[in-house]
Amino acid sequence: MVELKRRSLEEVKALSADDAVEIMRQAGIVGAGGGGFPTYFKYKSPQPMLLVNSTESEPGYWADKLIHRTYLQDFLELYEAMKAIFGFEQIRMGVHQKDREWFSDYAEHADGLYDIAYVPDKYSLGEEKTLIKNATDRKVPRRVEMPDGSKRPGLPLDAGIIVNNTETLHNVYNALFLGKPVTTKFLQVFGPDFELKVFEVPLGASATEVLKIAGVDVENSSDLSVIDGGPYLNEMGIEELGSGDCIVRRTTNGFLLIPKGVASKEFADIATKAPEEGITSLVGKVSGVNVPLGGRFLKPARLLVSEGDTVEYEQKLGEPVDEGFSVGVWASAAGTISSIEDDVVAISCGAEFQEAAKAETEAEARR
Repeated sequence: MVELKRRSLEEVKALSADDAVEIMRQAGIVGAGGGGFPTYFKYKSPQPMLLVNSTESEPGYWADKLIHRTYLQDFLELYEAMKAIFGFEQIRMGVHQKDREWFSDYAEHADGLYDIAYVPDKYSLGEEKTLIKNATDRKVPRRVEMPDGSKRPGLPLDAGIIVNNTETLHNVYNALFLGKPVTTKFLQVFGPDFELKVFEVPLGASATEVLKIAGVDVENSSDLSVIDGGPYLNEMGIEELGSGDCIVRRTTNGFLLIPKGVASKEFADIATKAPEEGITSLVGKVSGVNVPLGGRFLKPARLLVSEGDTVEYEQKLGEPVDEGFSVGVWASAAGTISSIEDDVVAISCGAEFQEAAKAETEAEARR
């Protein structure tokens, strides 16, 4: 089995395509933009073009842009490596017209390694086929006839393209270069009456705990609902804040706080600005996590731990199975496994982490 470990640029470039695919699988990388499709499977069939979805998929979002600005040099190394490993003829970044200035450093560094397509300021571009239509001269066929005579919906690969969003590729960099598995999710907490904050949150963390750390008065906000997502594409997270909970999933991109009973699309014109503090990490600052072994497209990984075990951060909890789509699962917090039920591993870290995290976050906001 190929190892997750630190590698130099030259070492990464020397990886075979099969080894790079297996690293993605073992690291637990899935589409972080909301789809959740296992990333490794896309790269089993390399295509001529890699299209990087650098557009924020929802009004008010900032996380992807912050990732790009914070980790610019990492992306430049990754693009060079991906060309070497998978033979991409072209790497193109799709960027909203309104974000030209934000991506000016990328425009300066392009120099043949990649190029940038500036696309209309529409949030439907979060959908792969729409982005392809606006960022390339290619078109995904509506239907594709199979050898047995049946037909399936057209896919980006039918246009010779692999599409990945910003955070997904950041996770690919972490796995190939740093040997780090996926244990966190970048997300924004925002709302019409809440200033946007962006966090890197352990997978499986409690939404209400994250909101408390963000400064939301959870106990006295029963008039609010928590939307898992943005104004357009979302699921109901918590219908009445303070009653019930949800967790941070591999596909959670935001927690939008809106008045209970009001349709989320009413906030499609929400205006936010980049947080001055940038991205705040909550790694090691939550009281517990509930880590799923499977997911929307994923068969549950084979469990490697037992109830009562003490685990370290980034310790492997589950091994991918060979049947269907499956990825490695890793501990997003250090602590004791308090339960394993319905293919979910609960890790208890101690309640003291919550107050410490809240205090630290408030202190950072005052700086």
